[in-house]
Amino acid sequence: MALVNFVSTSDAAETIRPRFEGMEKKGHEVPNFLRTLAHSPGILEGFLALNGALGRITLDPKLRELAYIRASEINSCGYCLQHHKTAGRKAGLDERQVNETESRSGSEIYDDLQRDVLQYAEEVTRNVVVTDELAGRLKQMLTERELVELAVAVALANFTNRISETLRLELP
Repeated sequence: MALVNFVSTSDAAETIRPRFEGMEKKGHEVPNFLRTLAHSPGILEGFLALNGALGRITLDPKLRELAYIRASEINSCGYCLQHHKTAGRKAGLDERQVNETESRSGSEIYDDLQRDVLQYAEEVTRNVVVTDELAGRLKQMLTERELVELAVAVALANFTNRISETLRLELP
């Protein structure tokens, strides 16, 4: 059971309510993560802005979702895994790619860059820093902008994982 109540659309702050209503009018459920952050409207607004920016990045969405999935696996965040495996499929990853990230080494289902992104997400999540060898390979394959976007994607995954798990959020 979640440690906090999920803010209903009718109880959401004036600045937040239209966003929730817009999602519902489109036939989407408002994720419990957003209903949780709605306890602090300023934090929710900041999160939505940052999360929305991820939709406008140049980093391949498949890479972004692989990184998010791997970080969520390491952090045992079932809530985020559910959402980002779905997002990964929408981005073009196949069923094996969204479900076999732990056994990426030597797997033919990932290319070299995808394997390095998975390793990057793992190293950042476990150690904060990455090896010089991995950093060098990524620097050869990604632009500086894409490297920054990858770092932000993994940081955001860890951010949402920790909130979801510490507050014991439930799906949807």
